[in-house]
Amino acid sequence: MSRKVTYLDVIRHGEPEGGDVFRGRIDHRLTDNGRRQFRERLIRNPGAWQRVVSSPLARCHESAAEIASEGNLPIRVDERWAEIDYGDWEGVPVKDVMTGDQTHVRQLWEDPMNFCAPNGEPVPALQARVLDAWLHALQEHSGEHLLVVTHGGVMRVLAQHLLSLAPEAMKRLGIPYAGMLRLQVDEDETGEHWVTLIGMDGAEL
Repeated sequence: MSRKVTYLDVIRHGEPEGGDVFRGRIDHRLTDNGRRQFRERLIRNPGAWQRVVSSPLARCHESAAEIASEGNLPIRVDERWAEIDYGDWEGVPVKDVMTGDQTHVRQLWEDPMNFCAPNGEPVPALQARVLDAWLHALQEHSGEHLLVVTHGGVMRVLAQHLLSLAPEAMKRLGIPYAGMLRLQVDEDETGEHWVTLIGMDGAEL
């Protein structure tokens, strides 16, 4: 039976400016350390990438554009790979939220797959758009090796779905700055897909 194999290296951006805050749609740029983290991760996990796909937010697009330029690769910006919108929590220090809004904090830890920050984006909506972006990448770039530059929340909901993880795994799956998942997708002649996690580099850099 013939098959196509697609590889997607999904990497989180490096450390951004702004400190330890809830950072969804706030468009912080990278720190010098964040740029270093991203570079070191790719040195540790080189790939024969044929295309780069990026979240539109600066902390992702900056690194994605540099890699695309250096490798003379096509780059596509896709809004669906953007981070969750934290609504009223955007830009608020994490410690302040954790000691304040206990109703939503409990939901974040106890029912992460149904979490929604005040006036923010529900996690089910995040996962729906991320999976739409995933399927689009597979349909449009079948048989290629893609580098996808995105966010921690995006990677958690993607992994939870693709690897059939329990919902509580959302809060246990640590993805540091510049953490990477390497996924292999096998497609048979009927169009059915099998996803294999062939690499995960979550070491702190």
